[in-house]
Parts: sequence; C-alpha cells; structure tokens
Amino acid sequence: MIVFQKVKYQNFLASGNAPIEIALNEHPATLIVGVNGTGKSTLSEAICFALFGRPLRNINKPKLVNSINGRDCLVELDFTTSSSSYKIKRGIKPTVFEILENGTLIPSPASVQDYQTLLEQHILKLNYKSFMQVVVLGSASYVPFMRLTTSSRREIIEDLLDIEVFGAMNALTKEELTELRVELDKLTQAKDLVSEQVRMAQSFTEHIEDQRQQQLATIDATLAGVETTVAKLEEDITDLTNDLAPYDAVQAAYDTAFAKQQEYEKLFASITSRDKKVKKERSFYDEHDTCPTCEQDISADFKQGRYAVLTKTEADAAKAIAQCQALITKYRAQVDTLDGELDKAAVIRKSIDAITAKIPVHQARVRELHAERKRTEQAPMAPVRTVDVEALQKQLTDLQTRHEELSRKRVIIDAASMLLRDNGIKAKVIRHYIPIINRSINHYLTAMDFPILFNLDDEFAETIKSRYRDDFSYDSFSEGEKKRIDLALLLTWRAVARLKNSASTNLLILDEVFDSSLDANGTEEFLKIIAALESDTNIFVISHKTDQLVDKFAHTLVFEKVRGFSQLRP
Repeated sequence: MIVFQKVKYQNFLASGNAPIEIALNEHPATLIVGVNGTGKSTLSEAICFALFGRPLRNINKPKLVNSINGRDCLVELDFTTSSSSYKIKRGIKPTVFEILENGTLIPSPASVQDYQTLLEQHILKLNYKSFMQVVVLGSASYVPFMRLTTSSRREIIEDLLDIEVFGAMNALTKEELTELRVELDKLTQAKDLVSEQVRMAQSFTEHIEDQRQQQLATIDATLAGVETTVAKLEEDITDLTNDLAPYDAVQAAYDTAFAKQQEYEKLFASITSRDKKVKKERSFYDEHDTCPTCEQDISADFKQGRYAVLTKTEADAAKAIAQCQALITKYRAQVDTLDGELDKAAVIRKSIDAITAKIPVHQARVRELHAERKRTEQAPMAPVRTVDVEALQKQLTDLQTRHEELSRKRVIIDAASMLLRDNGIKAKVIRHYIPIINRSINHYLTAMDFPILFNLDDEFAETIKSRYRDDFSYDSFSEGEKKRIDLALLLTWRAVARLKNSASTNLLILDEVFDSSLDANGTEEFLKIIAALESDTNIFVISHKTDQLVDKFAHTLVFEKVRGFSQLRP
C-alpha cells in the first residue's frame, strides 16, 4: 500500500516563495475551503505533478510556475510503501526531478522517461489513468470510468487486478513466436539447400572448370564495379572538401560578429543599468526636499545643479543606448546571415561523413573479392574426390531433427499465446472478479440511496436496470445520478485495489464533488460512506459549501489570497 505522508510546494500555481506544507496522513477526513482562485485544488495538482510530471487540468506545463515570481517552482512529496520511504522532488525553472529512497538519491538514467518509468512501474506500480480513477474525483480533467473507451477501461481494470503482467508475457511470447518462425524458415531453406546439394552430388560432378571460370568472371565484374564505386566516393569527398574550404572564412566572420554582438549587448546592459540609477536619483530629488539620512534641507540651487548633471547624463545614456541598439541589430543580422551560411557547411560536412563511412565497407568488399578470386583460382581443375554424400545426408537428417524440435516448441508457444490473449487467462481472472466488482458497485449505490442494478460485463460494458427492470444507459441519468455512479465506481476501484494490493493508497481527493450535482440527501449518504471507510484512508474534500460541510469534518484547511499569493490560514 502506498501511504502518502506530506506534500510541500512553492511557486506552484498561486503559491509563492513561502512553502505550503500539508500533512496527508494525519486526519481521516479534511475539508478544504476557500473562495475561487485561492488555491484549493492546488493540492491535487501538486501531487499529480510530483508523481507524473503533468498537471491534472489541461494546461501547459510552464503555466504551473507562479506567474508573479516566474521561477523556483518546486513540489516535494513524501510517501512510504511496504518496504521503503520515498521523497520525490520535481520542479520547473530550474528543472528538477529526483527520487530519494530511504534518504538516498536513486541515480537517474540517461533518459528522463526511463526515470519516470522506474517511478511508475517499480515504485508506485500506479499509472496516471489508474491514479485518476482511484485517488482523484471531480477535478477539471477527470474522465469518469463510464466515459472511457473500452481499451482504457480494460487498461485500468488490468492495472487494478495486477494482471497487466500477462500482457507483457503475451508480448514476449509474440516476440519468441516471431523468432521461431524466422528460425524455422531458415531451417526449411537450409534443408532445401542440402537436399538440392545431395541431388546434384548424386547426378553430376562435371563442368567444374566452366563453373569456376564463370565464377571468376562474376567476381571480376563485381570487383571492377566495387573499385569504381570506391574511386567515385573518393572523388566526391575531394569535391566536397574543396566546396567546404571557403566556409573557414565564414566561420571566422561569424565568430567575430557573434563576439561583437555579445560585447555590445553587455555594454547596452551596463548603460541601461546606469541610466536607471540616474532616473532613480532624479526621482529622489523630485520627491524629497530634505535628506532622509542627515535630515538637512536640500536647496533648490543644489537640485538645479544636480538636475543639469543628470539631464546631460541621461542624454548621453540615451545616445549611447541608441548606438548600442543599432550595433546590436547590425551584428545580430550578420550573425543570422552567417549562421545560415554555416548551415550549408554543416550539410557538406554531413555529406562527407556519410561518404567517408561508406568507403571502408566497399574496401572490405574489395578485399573479400580478391580473397575469393584467389581461392577460386587455386581450386583444383577436377575434384580430388567425389562429394561426400553420406555427410550431406547426415547434415540433412540433423536439420530435419532440429526442425521437428522447433515445430513442437512452436505448438507449445502457440498454446501459451492463446492463453495470454485478452480472451485467455486475463478473461478468466476478470470474470472471477466481475461479480465482486458488481456487488461492490451496487453496495455503494444502495448506500447512497440510488436503487438501481448496475452490472459490468467481461468487456466492461454496462447494463443498468431500475427496480422495475427498465433498461437504462449511463447517459440516461441526470448529472447528480451520474455523480453517484462515478462515486460508487471510485470507491469500488479502491476496494479492489486494496483487495489485490495493487494500486492501494491511503489518499482520496474529492474536488467539488458536493458542490454541483449531489443533492442534500446524496451528500449526506456519501458522507456516511466515507466516514465508514478504512481507518488508514485519508480523505480530502475540496468544496465551496463551507456552511453545509464545515461541521461535518473534524479538520478543515482554509485557503486565502494574501498579497496575491495562496496561503493556508493559520
């Protein structure tokens, strides 16, 4: 079971530099309230970002950084599994992604995707889709199970039942079958070849010299063609090298222009900085008649004198800034133009490298052909002895035996492949759990005072009937009734995950579930359900219904905006 302990975030969405830290396993049920825009839903966004590197809502990842501070966005998430404790650090500007196990950093592979795969498959054993079905309900990007495609439903169920391993085994079996087919094809070809050799050895042994001469002619023709190709490749390299020579001057000009551009950009920044100081001093004299340090009056003559100096300094700075901008523009244009020319040089170098790589291959072929020609020339004019037909027969027998062994192995793997398909072992496991799943769904629907009979079949299609046996579909119900079904499914998936110990977790986040579609009776019944959940479940309810819900929870978190940043009320 994954036990989430705490999450801490700063400069994430509406939060500022002051970190917000929330304990995730201290209270059985926590109500999160606050007016719109105060950061109530940031908790679930931060947890999702820490785990999967993506937001819950359909927003661009860079927009997760607080727009005021614009950097140092960091989320830290602590959790434990049955064997270890982990801390995930993930941030933007600068980019951070670290996984610590028992306080020790797990080295990151070369690929960030491989690091994420390690987290999801070997530590969490929970992917994003399952997280959305088991942990979070009601967020803006949440897609109810009933609105998922059949393949997505299957993926989630297989993940919860911990049977996705059969899919991996099926993929490996397919690979092995492919390899077997290739090897069997090779054996068949080898058998045909040896059979033909036996037939030929038994039928004739003449025309050896003619065949040798034909072989030599073929070798000579091939050799001439390969040598011509090598000569042409070397000629192409010479031509391309000559074409590349003029670009040395272009590179030098580019380096000079780029250095000038950087030089004037630094000068521009320096002049601009000094100009800001001059303007700040002018503003000081505009706003003060008394020195705030020594408390002496600043005379008008002194101000006029300083104004004259400052005016001249500002004029000089404006002139210098304009000159710098003009020079920066000039050299930037040169850099862009020369960069385009250097791209052409890069294309030429790439062509040279490609041709250079081909030459050793052809040269090796030339050596092979010379060796083959020498062997052919030194072959005896007539066979020293007749072909060993018995040896060929033995070779053919060995090939047939190997072919039969692989054919028997293929039959076994074919049978295993059939068992590992979706309609094989996985289907049997799913059929075993479908009645349990349906009983759980209907248990929660009944507990929420929604007397319908809801059943999923082996293909995860729903059948819904009322007490009068009328048939319904999910879309036939009102939004409030759909919400009850979604809640029942969410609680069922959590129960199945706990039963299988696959995607089981202490955390359950309900984002504004009570604010829209659930009526007062549905709200009351669902509160009873979550109150009866396992003692190691920690529920966070995000809601606007402060007056109606605050007395239902022993612990409440209140978010508010302070100077434009989201904060927890002390």
